[in-house]
Formats: sequence, structure tokens, C-alpha cells
Amino acid sequence: MTSDPDAPADGDAAGVDADADERTDAVVAVCRQAPDGVRTYTIEIDASDADGAEITEVAPGLLEAHFEVVEGGVGADKVTVRAVDFRGEARTVDSETLVGVRFAEPVSLSDVRMRLLSAEDHGGDTLPSEWFRIAAVE
Repeated sequence: MTSDPDAPADGDAAGVDADADERTDAVVAVCRQAPDGVRTYTIEIDASDADGAEITEVAPGLLEAHFEVVEGGVGADKVTVRAVDFRGEARTVDSETLVGVRFAEPVSLSDVRMRLLSAEDHGGDTLPSEWFRIAAVE
């Protein structure tokens, strides 16, 4: 994971949008852009390297109607979520929150990783991981 929000992502991990030494009790996964929208996504947020990283809340962002926790979640230190846009809510995207995660206590942002497992636009094309980032919530 990189601390430069404009740098390409490493592997499947998305970029970080903040000082990597920052401590936070909540993070959001954001899609920076998607000219043809976001039809579906699966994202993993993993804080297993952080001390005290118990998840206390997982909240949907842009796609609320068809959002689900696939694995982990409240009480765990990582979560995998997916969502589908059946109603056309995300036909175009310009810096939209996809999911928010709150922890029991502040963790180092550098110990939280986001992996974009899959994402497609409304045309069926795969969205590049560079368009996604993780950010601390203030």
C-alpha cells in the first residue's frame, strides 16, 4: 500500500489517502472516479496487523440497497463486503464512499489495508484498483 494517494496501487491493494502514521478509529473505502459508474464491487478491509483493531461497525456508502458483509465484520479485525447497483444509483461516480469501518480504538492507518477484490462499471468493464483508496475519517 502506498501513502501517495495519486500513486498507482501495489498489487490488489488500494492507495492510502492520508499520512500513514496517522491514527484513526474509522476508515472509509472510496472510489475516486468511475466515468461509467460502479455496478458491483467486493472490497476487503484488513486491520489484522493493528493492535486493538476490533471492528465495531460496518456501514454501507454509495450502494446501500444491495450491500452485504461476506466475511468478518463486527467483532473481527477484517471484513469483506460486496454491493451491487440494481437501481442505477451509481451510474457515474466522482469520489464516493463505498464502505465505512469503525474500530473499538484508534489504529495506525499504515496497519489497515484495503484490497479491491473486484469492481465493474455499468458497461461490464473491470475498474482499475488505482481508482480506489482508503482514507481515515476525521
